[in-house]
Amino acid sequence: MRDTDIYQTLEDRQNYGEVEEHGPFFCYVRDDNGIPKSGVKEPWLGEGYYFWDTRITDAQWWGDTVYSQKGYIICHTTYDQHSPLLYDLVGDMKHFDEFVACAEFIKAKLNTKSVSFPVVLTYMKKLSEFDYKAIRVWPHPYTIEKTVVRFPGDKLVLGKADKIQICFFDKTLLKNPYKIVEKKTFAANQTI
Repeated sequence: MRDTDIYQTLEDRQNYGEVEEHGPFFCYVRDDNGIPKSGVKEPWLGEGYYFWDTRITDAQWWGDTVYSQKGYIICHTTYDQHSPLLYDLVGDMKHFDEFVACAEFIKAKLNTKSVSFPVVLTYMKKLSEFDYKAIRVWPHPYTIEKTVVRFPGDKLVLGKADKIQICFFDKTLLKNPYKIVEKKTFAANQTI
């Protein structure tokens, strides 16, 4: 068992008691009007409880990026990072290779150049042996951030693994308490 800190970023609606009492909050594929979400609000790992793994700075980045008009709050809880119910594309190479192989299979079957993450995950969830309660992913940009650590020969550097995200399909792996640990209001929203 390895309890690991995780952070959920939410729009600040100044309902702090309600947030701590009823959180965490589920992200749906469709909005309140039944329209599929798109852009940065689209739940790219499917429906579930979205968290940033370990680093509060990633939760802050998301808040600064998505909630820059209204402000945001960050809530904290923990989960067992070593749970057999976690489908871990970051720390389990077998899971990673299995996921990529499934994507290759779907790509060939559909005769396309690429396949989106949600398509592969949805396909895998339909398989009887996929009984996981969460998925952990590192979605990095085409250019990876490098650290100052280099390997002998100067041909390799240690990349920085950041913005690792976890989508919990239900609350099975989440530990309590769920508490607000940070609030950020942007200057444009403050009254004088």
